[in-house]
Amino acid sequence: MRARPYVGITGPVTKEEVNNIITEFTSAGYNLQSQHVPMLGFLVSYKTLNGQQTNNRRYPQVKDLRKLIEEAQGKVFPMIHYNSREMSTLGYQLDLIFDELYDDKLCRAVQLNIVWPEIVQLAHSKSVMPELQIVFQASHHVIDGINHKDLVKRIISYGPLIDYVLIDPSGGKGKKFNIEDSLAIYQDIRERCPNLTVGFAGGFNGSNVKNVCKELVERIGDDHFCIDAEGGLRDKITNEYGDDILNLDKVKKYVKEASLILK
Repeated sequence: MRARPYVGITGPVTKEEVNNIITEFTSAGYNLQSQHVPMLGFLVSYKTLNGQQTNNRRYPQVKDLRKLIEEAQGKVFPMIHYNSREMSTLGYQLDLIFDELYDDKLCRAVQLNIVWPEIVQLAHSKSVMPELQIVFQASHHVIDGINHKDLVKRIISYGPLIDYVLIDPSGGKGKKFNIEDSLAIYQDIRERCPNLTVGFAGGFNGSNVKNVCKELVERIGDDHFCIDAEGGLRDKITNEYGDDILNLDKVKKYVKEASLILK
């Protein structure tokens, strides 16, 4: 059985942002019973997990993570978006992140913003947290320089260890969505990995999400896919990556426009 598709927003860092986003999801008709569930992505890195400072404004302090997720409990699908270069201890890192969140049923989903995480590490996490849903991020680091057949072959090697694949060549940087390239990858994944739920990300905002999703539905033939937005919903302070703040008006428009296609 495929995991449920979601409409996501990644990057809230305060209770106020969490509640404001939930309000917009609710106003647009999204809830945990809708066909597309509302997803909130909370960014964590190896650096923030270990208490180090980051200038990236999209990352909450780890000590605040539980309170933010508690604020969202029962209203949205919460997901940790995790990145790390310490590949050989990834399973242990996820143990630390989900120590209480998993057992208390506050959060049981993670997107791994990691290039080809080791199978043995994911197997460890699934063994200790069997209900943990894992999203494999097919970022530009994963996609570039590999043909689609080989890409899908490597994804297949994860077997039931992953539940979603997010086609995300932008990686939160708000780059324009390339529908042709993303659809080509999608079709290969769907043909060979029918049990995976596939999603799209890359520059989604209120101005483009309706038209892109409409075209995706028409060309795919159904709407069983996810979308996620991050950089396109923020206002830059400087051109430094992550030096930006969430814009609630952009959130509102994105959610409203998405709901016209993805119910």
